[in-house]
Parts: sequence; C-alpha cells; structure tokens
Amino acid sequence: MSSTQADRPVVVVSSCLAGKKVRYDGSSVDDRYIKKLLEYVHPVEVCPEMEIGLPVPRKKVFLYLSERGKRLIQEGTGADLTEDMRRFSTSFLDFLGGVDGFLLKAKSPSCGITGAKAYLRPDRKIYAGRKKGIFAEAVLEKYRYFPVTDEVILRDFYRRFSFLNRLYLFFYYRVYGPEYILSEFVHILELFNKKRTAIFKKNPDKENFIRIFSVDLTEKRFKQKIKKGELKKFISFPAELLDYPA
Repeated sequence: MSSTQADRPVVVVSSCLAGKKVRYDGSSVDDRYIKKLLEYVHPVEVCPEMEIGLPVPRKKVFLYLSERGKRLIQEGTGADLTEDMRRFSTSFLDFLGGVDGFLLKAKSPSCGITGAKAYLRPDRKIYAGRKKGIFAEAVLEKYRYFPVTDEVILRDFYRRFSFLNRLYLFFYYRVYGPEYILSEFVHILELFNKKRTAIFKKNPDKENFIRIFSVDLTEKRFKQKIKKGELKKFISFPAELLDYPA
C-alpha cells in the first residue's frame, strides 16, 4: 500500500470528471464540486470508451435493448462494442486492488450508474427509458454496496452526506481495520443499518461491514435520526466536503 493510498480514500473516477478531454466531442466536465472532492482523494482515472480503442473525438455510443440483451452501439458505424466493453470492465475491476469508492460520469452509456438513454431499435427511433451503462453495471455487480455515485447525485445534500460517510468509512476500514471503526464510528454505522451493525460487532469481517450499507441513508431517515445541532457527530469525513458551491 502506498502512502497516498493510506492517507486518502482511493476512488475510481471517470477521466472526464477529472478534467481530461476524453468525451466523444473532445471536452471534459467542468464541475467545481468534483474538483474540490478530488483534492481529498487518490483518484484512479479511467475512460472505458478510450480503453476499448475509441478515439477522441468519436461518434457517440448508445444503449440498444436487443433480443440478446443490452448492447453498446456506436452511431454512424453501427459497431457493436458490447463485448469489448465487458472484457475491459472485467479486466480493469479484477486488477483494481484496494479501492474505497467510485465517481462515474452521469448518463453515460458506459459509466452511467443511472440515466443512460436506451432504445428498442438500433436506429434509436423507439426510446426505452434510462438504464445503467455497461461499465457501471459491472462496477455495481462486483462492488455491491460500495460507495458509487455521479456528479448529478452529489448535488443533493442528503445523498452527498451519505456518499461521503460511506466513502470515508470504507477507507478507514481498509487502512485501520474494524477495531478503529467500532471504536470511533459505530453510531454512524447504526445510522445506516442498526441490525447489520449489531452483526458486524459480533463478527467484524469485511463482508459484514459491507452489508451495513445494503440500505442507503435516505432523507427521511436522516431527518428522523439526526436531531438539530447534532450533524457534526455524524460526519466521518472532512466537513468542508459537505458544502456545495453556489
């Protein structure tokens, strides 16, 4: 483990969110909050579309819900990039090593954890709703219950609070182990999942820790459990990260 990995959470980040000009049109994403957040983490940048050989700039890709399931198709060329993306996703995640969370590009057909447009025909004339991107789907399957978010989700105060706590708790568990978590943050674990926290206390292995976060912290539960003036008690991360730029 490098000193950087021990000092800050390790977060897989879509390269375009990290300021790299790798989007289909050669642009990046200019997001003030993401820039701030990346100063507090060790980013592992990835652009799945470039990793499978697509250039910059490039024709857009989109999701097609075929009889064979979800496919990743490039407009104009009609190239089916699904298996290339799945192979890359598996390889990348298998060799990733210690990681605490994921920050992926919203609405992307590769990275979108929600919001990627999908179609029932390859000519995109029948809209089928919004789905998960191919790479994001692999992340959510392999890293079930890990902190995974996007730049749109982080605009919401309650979801930002939830993600940041989960991210730093995963970081603390990886670096300092369960004893530290139970001595310092058991009240925050119980905020997420009291039943699973009790199981973790009896058997503090990694699987029981991860399962605490099988239930996300909703706005309703936040307001029920955190009384006015008590917010600081439930922050495991640098408090300034809770502030969102105006």
